[in-house]
Amino acid sequence: PSFRLYHFAVKLIWKRMLVFTLLFWLGVAGVYYVVNETPVWQEYGWWLLMMVGGTYFLLMDVKLMLMIMRHEEKKKWKRYRLKNKFEE
Repeated sequence: PSFRLYHFAVKLIWKRMLVFTLLFWLGVAGVYYVVNETPVWQEYGWWLLMMVGGTYFLLMDVKLMLMIMRHEEKKKWKRYRLKNKFEE
């Protein structure tokens, strides 16, 4: 895919993925606190920030991959429809 397509897709979804990541980790921290009665950041410290960052980039990559795959499929179907239209 082109850089312009990738850049446009990132601009569309980065905020949504950030919110989703933070909500996910707030849920994990809440469950951890209920089970162990200690905050998760006391247990993991700097590793927690690395895990949150890793989750964010993983979610971004998966969402971008799905968007680009969908875009490529639309292009294929558009070519297919145009090809069939000219054959009739």
